[in-house]
Amino acid sequence: MGNRTIFWSIWAIAILPVIAAVVMYFGQIGVPDGRTHHGELVDYGTQYSDIGLPDPGDPAKWQVVLSSAEGCKPCSSFSEGSANFHMALGREKDRVAVKKVAAADLTMTEPSIWIVDPLGNVVLRFGPEINPTLILQDLKRLLKLSKVG
Repeated sequence: MGNRTIFWSIWAIAILPVIAAVVMYFGQIGVPDGRTHHGELVDYGTQYSDIGLPDPGDPAKWQVVLSSAEGCKPCSSFSEGSANFHMALGREKDRVAVKKVAAADLTMTEPSIWIVDPLGNVVLRFGPEINPTLILQDLKRLLKLSKVG
């Protein structure tokens, strides 16, 4: 094996992974579809006032806001268990407030569960039928990563 063969072999070993990465990136081949959150991410920069949520009483806390409609069975079951939900946060419960508002008062009238950060940004939206444990997992992850509130 000559020097040229060794030279080009080394170049090929270095360049092939770069070419494969470019093809995967621009061709969307092999890009994972996985996500770690269970709720629907709200558009960046959406404030609580943009969707009609009331002014937070304590702006230094994260908020879990239930916007419920009349006759919404999942909404009432979440509302009944809100004290347990709040206690399940453990030592982080002082950083979170759980509130309830009527969905008719909002610009988005469908029943939802919203997570709002201490700066007033709406972060996540959940349907009322979701298992509260999944909301709890997302909220704990946000509290762990957040230095605000």
